[in-house]
Order: sequence, then C-alpha cells, then structure tokens
Amino acid sequence: MFIGHFAFSYILIFLAPSVPPLVPLAGVSFPDILWPLLVLAGIEKVSIDPENPLQKAIVFSRYPYSHSLLVGTLIACLPGVVIGLVLGPLPGVIFIIASASHWVLDSVVHLKDLPVIGFGKDRNVGLGLWKMGRITFVLELAFYVAVTLLVVPSPFTAPLLVIGFLFHLVNANSFLGFSKKNPFGTPKLYAMVALSGFIAFIVLANSVFTGVL
Repeated sequence: MFIGHFAFSYILIFLAPSVPPLVPLAGVSFPDILWPLLVLAGIEKVSIDPENPLQKAIVFSRYPYSHSLLVGTLIACLPGVVIGLVLGPLPGVIFIIASASHWVLDSVVHLKDLPVIGFGKDRNVGLGLWKMGRITFVLELAFYVAVTLLVVPSPFTAPLLVIGFLFHLVNANSFLGFSKKNPFGTPKLYAMVALSGFIAFIVLANSVFTGVL
C-alpha cells in the first residue's frame, strides 16, 4: 500500500489540526522509510522476481524491525519522543499512532508476511489483497479519494487528489502488470525507489498543506 497510508495521515491532520501536517505524513511513512535503509544495510531482506512486475511476486522474507506491529511501533517511539520533546506531547503521540497505522493498513493487502511481534515465535499475518491486483488498485484509489474528499479542507483537496492519482499511476505496473519484467529487478533498487517515492510524496503533500503549492 502507498497512497492509502497518506489517506490515513489526512484523517489525523483533520483530527489534530494543531499538529504540523509533516508529523502525520512522516509518521505513516516511517516503516517504509526505515525499511529501505535496513534493506540497503543488509539487516532486512526482500526478494524480487525480475521476470514478474506484480507486487504479489515480491517476497518480504525478513523485516522484523520496520514492519512488525510491536517492535516497529517501539522503534517509532524513538522519533516520537524526540518530536514530543520539540513540538509537544500531542505531535509525538500522533507520530506513533500514524506509524502503527501503517501495519494495520498493510495487513489488508500484504500476503502472510507481516510479523506481529518481531522476534521469537512470531506470527505473520496478511489478508493478501495483493493477489487481486486490479481490485487492489481500484480499492486503494477509492479509499484515498473518499478520505481526501471527506476530511481535507477544500483549498487542498484538488492538488492532493492530483498528487495521489499521479503517484498511484506510477505504481500501477505493480498492480496491473503492464510490463513483462520487473523494472526494479534487484532488492536494493526496489528499496531505493520505495524510499524516494515516500519522501517525494511527503514533501509534495506537506507543501500543499503549508501553502507552498
């Protein structure tokens, strides 16, 4: 899931208008910002099938730190505490809630590869919506559009819809399989593209909320 995470950040921005938008935007992205860094460092593992572009063909074989519910949320508490000390308790709490929401939304689309605890005799979960690529593509876009229309103030609605739609189109090949091969055929390249995508969306969406765009 990609733009669906940002839809949830819009809900948090609506519920906590005093919190800088950058906090929930970065919070929902935190696991997928941490994950590429850990992959590049060789700490977490992912396998890419260069002959298959679909998301369901990607095997997340080890990511107990970035994508487990318990350990991942505990790690998110570290920047959450820093944010709390700098900006106040509420922004810190919002960041942690936003980060934890990432696991919840991912559990809908991922195959059974999401760790609950992150260590020991763990259990992996995932409803596997990625197995139905076309349905997932439509549902995630519908979720993003619905949330944006319902909770985002009208001056920001149109640009955020455009940004969300464009990024979802960029990600469409992983749902719909336009190409015969995966354009990101190595784990490190895939990780770098994921990192760049999340950072780019954060910057653009925050620019909309702060009036730069």
